[in-house]
Amino acid sequence: MNTIYPFQPKESVGASKWYEKLGIGYSGNYKGEISFYDSAFQFQQVLDTFQWGASHDIPITLSLPSLGPFQIAPSMSFKEREFAQQFFRTWNPLTEKVDTSIQKGFYSAREMSFGLSFSTAVFGKYQSKNTEAKVQAIRHVMRPQFSVNYRPDLVKKYYYREQVNKAGNTMLFSTLDGGIFSPFSSGENGGMSFGLDNNLEMKVKSKKDTGDVKLKKVKILDGFGISGSYNMLADSFKLSSFNIYARSNLFEKINITANATMDPYKVDPTSGFRTDRYVWEGGKFNPGKIVRGNLNMSTSLKSSKGDEKKKQLQKTGDDEDDNLTNDQMQQQLDYIRRNPSEFTDFSVPWTLTFSYSLSFAKLLQRDYTYKTQLTSSFNFNGDFSLTKKWKFGANGYYDIKTMKLQSLTTFITRDLHCWQMSINVTPVGRYKFFNITINPKSGLLRDLKINRTRYFYTN
Repeated sequence: MNTIYPFQPKESVGASKWYEKLGIGYSGNYKGEISFYDSAFQFQQVLDTFQWGASHDIPITLSLPSLGPFQIAPSMSFKEREFAQQFFRTWNPLTEKVDTSIQKGFYSAREMSFGLSFSTAVFGKYQSKNTEAKVQAIRHVMRPQFSVNYRPDLVKKYYYREQVNKAGNTMLFSTLDGGIFSPFSSGENGGMSFGLDNNLEMKVKSKKDTGDVKLKKVKILDGFGISGSYNMLADSFKLSSFNIYARSNLFEKINITANATMDPYKVDPTSGFRTDRYVWEGGKFNPGKIVRGNLNMSTSLKSSKGDEKKKQLQKTGDDEDDNLTNDQMQQQLDYIRRNPSEFTDFSVPWTLTFSYSLSFAKLLQRDYTYKTQLTSSFNFNGDFSLTKKWKFGANGYYDIKTMKLQSLTTFITRDLHCWQMSINVTPVGRYKFFNITINPKSGLLRDLKINRTRYFYTN
């Protein structure tokens, strides 16, 4: 549902009042999942594996008039999630392992939060006095953000501590783990959040083909910054991890994004668990230890575009995508990645996209110990027009660590004017499948389609 403004008049006259900018929204998500093998179908297995869940989100926002250079925005939100089961972990002293059990039923959890944020922008500029210099100006924009927030603990009854190893170490678990939707965070939260975003760009001289000199804006860094929070009501680990990020577009061709998470707490060398002591305690300064991070680089090549008018006609009806929530947009992006043939642009004769990803993280293992995992992969995606109506393409995923092609999907599509036919074949990967789909191009009618899919699983 779109955000509604209950105090906003139908016909606005003059400047808007501050209370007219009060907005109330709603987004709901309902899911159900069933898992079974068609070769050994049993109705009881369907009932045992059936999972369902629901999520409701009601945000309330208000944009107040700026207070000098500062923007002030109060907010309040209410969330509810519903689950079909509870998941329990219990330490077994005989087997010296953690036993698990599931209890079916109807369970709901709620979360409320209140916040007040402050933001501003600070500009800095260096202007070269030499008119013949290649770099004429450099501009730096800083956008600090600060907010105070409060969240009561409404899910305390769903959290408990349980022993996880022979050494007696315990971990905090939720009985709502393992559901379609993740549980809300535990504990009462009352504190502050902070962040600093930066942008760096410059103006350089560039010559046209005619010999005239023109100033061109070049972005050095699209963004780089840090964010974190401090919970004054927590009994331990009050300071959160620091999130550091950077993004840039080199030569307007190569997109680079990088981010890392820095933990400010010391780690017990024997168990590998965090302790409530800062790494800079003891007189020696240490900003923290990087516990996870990733680096992504991508570039895209394509031929000159075809008829722009035709392309605009293909996109007619897609304007409703602007009203989707973040979760709905992410689901749609995942669907596009899994079904690239349904979103083929016939006005472009060929396209090629390459991306490289490197990531590492300290992950919790099944025996409740931590292990650092490194992954490195290369992704490719491309298509070309066989004729004006036919297009062929493929996309794949190559794992550099194992030196194997983990996934490969090929597709061929046919433009049927207002409709589109696509055939997808995945011959490489753990989940091999074949499908044929006939669907309308309009985004409004995207769910109106004929589909036949066949999966082949390999261990």
